[in-house]
Amino acid sequence: MKILELRLNNFRNHKKLSLALDHEIVLLTGPNGAGKTNILEAIYALSTGKSIKARYDRDMINYTARFTTAGADIENSSGKYLLEMQVIKNDDSSNISSKKTKVNKVPKSLVSFSGIFNSVMFSPEDLNIITGSPSERRRYMDAILVQTDKNYKRNTSAYLKAVRQRNKILEKIAEENRGWDEIGYWTKKCLEHGTYIQEQRTKLFNYFNKKLPGAVEKLNGKETAVEIKYLKNEISEERLKKHEEHEVHAKTTLVGPHRDDFSIFHKNHNIAEFGSRGEQRSIMLALKLCEINYIEQENDERPVLLLDDIFSELDENHRSSVFNILEQQQTIITSTEPPDFLSGKSNTHEIKVL
Repeated sequence: MKILELRLNNFRNHKKLSLALDHEIVLLTGPNGAGKTNILEAIYALSTGKSIKARYDRDMINYTARFTTAGADIENSSGKYLLEMQVIKNDDSSNISSKKTKVNKVPKSLVSFSGIFNSVMFSPEDLNIITGSPSERRRYMDAILVQTDKNYKRNTSAYLKAVRQRNKILEKIAEENRGWDEIGYWTKKCLEHGTYIQEQRTKLFNYFNKKLPGAVEKLNGKETAVEIKYLKNEISEERLKKHEEHEVHAKTTLVGPHRDDFSIFHKNHNIAEFGSRGEQRSIMLALKLCEINYIEQENDERPVLLLDDIFSELDENHRSSVFNILEQQQTIITSTEPPDFLSGKSNTHEIKVL
């Protein structure tokens, strides 16, 4: 899998940008603030249909513009595709926007668009996956699974809609004692789609727990007891019935994958609370390597690897581990200066971002 050319229009600080990326290793160099990370953000958004950074889609739009477009020529095992994603502001006073996606100039749903192109991004901010809020960890799960399973995106969209509708009915019941005849339908929808979501997340974490200890051992050169605990807020007919009274009082749905989380344990200690910065970074790198392999297993080809200025954050052993996989897939790297280990490599193409 490879991205051949990227075109940006009003994306963050890039008013108009076109980059030829048809090389095994692409190095984007330039000063801080030049927009190197924004380029990787755009590439990643073409994989998942969402920004890896922005809370709202409209945050990707240049502040002087009303829309942004990210387009790319990509190649996978099925052939070549032209992908395009456009985000349009609805007005100037809210965070609401609309999104349009096209494949080969034909409008497509986000479900059909996501996953045609696959990428994995590693940046210093990834430590927030370990130390940040549960919502960041749910975004991380979803970003992997929408690239490997079309039904996952479809079920996630349907589930979130069902939860919103169910919450409105719970509020109506709490305030007006009306809506008991409606809630059963949306409860059934939450159960149907939520069960599918949690099945796929369970599959992902089973894979991680099988592969992560070996990946950490390979990075650190010694056997390490590491485990990911999937904190599943299990959705079931029984649990929904049990919590119904509490949900009416809370006016919100308390059961289901929208409240899932996960924790990583190193030697039986939660690394978010007890791990050093170095341990967290090491395990996060190992998790990213497992992520690459999971996508490859599910899609039968390697995703593009996006490395956002990570080498200054890694020690020599970890830099060597990343270096060893650079040529196993197309890799796009950002850095203020060309790393020494890339000097003289014939398959590396440097692009200056100014």
